[in-house]
Amino acid sequence: MNIRALLFDFGGTLDGNGVHWRDRTYRFLQQAYPEIDRETFDRVDRAAVYRLIDSRSAPQLTLRETMDVIATGIYEALGLDSDVKDRYVDFFCEGAKECLGRNRQWLATLRDRYRLGVISNNFGNTRGWCDEYNLSPLLDIVVDSTVVGVSKPEAGIFHAALTGISIVPEAAIYVGDTYSDDVVGAKGVGMRAAWLVGEEDKECPDASIVDVQLTTLQELNSFLELEN
Repeated sequence: MNIRALLFDFGGTLDGNGVHWRDRTYRFLQQAYPEIDRETFDRVDRAAVYRLIDSRSAPQLTLRETMDVIATGIYEALGLDSDVKDRYVDFFCEGAKECLGRNRQWLATLRDRYRLGVISNNFGNTRGWCDEYNLSPLLDIVVDSTVVGVSKPEAGIFHAALTGISIVPEAAIYVGDTYSDDVVGAKGVGMRAAWLVGEEDKECPDASIVDVQLTTLQELNSFLELEN
């Protein structure tokens, strides 16, 4: 069946070319504080994210505000310089803006041929971020895990998007950077799955369920030409 819908992850995919938020943060942190190990970082990062969720303010926050809250939690927990935290937030947001701008231009070239959408495990503010970076005019649907109450890789979040655009799973492809959430989740409901690895060295437990592996989103064009 021809592909009629392209659905994307947000964080690490549309805003980061295969690099997860947590990895971006840790790599920046390592440059200033190489003594901080990954296990310690992951622990304080998770705690900062949970505090953000518990605060109930997350759905109203911009991307920069979200990153500032998370980064503040990390840097305070580790007793680090707030100036470095501020530089990190600038670094993250500048990179995300550049990537989102580039991918917005690419999505605009696909708009007339495909239904487009976003499925994100997020804090309830995915629609707001899509508005913020002018993606919303190109999108037919935005599904946020906090809003619908179900997260990837569970089937319900994918079905919510597909039902919203009246597309059967076999006519859609999901593009994401996380194997366990994005590839496994999409294949579990019968969609095609594109795995965005970028320049990362990612472990692939089962390559047979990956329909196409990408170093950039734009490489999806070649796959779509073959499939359609």
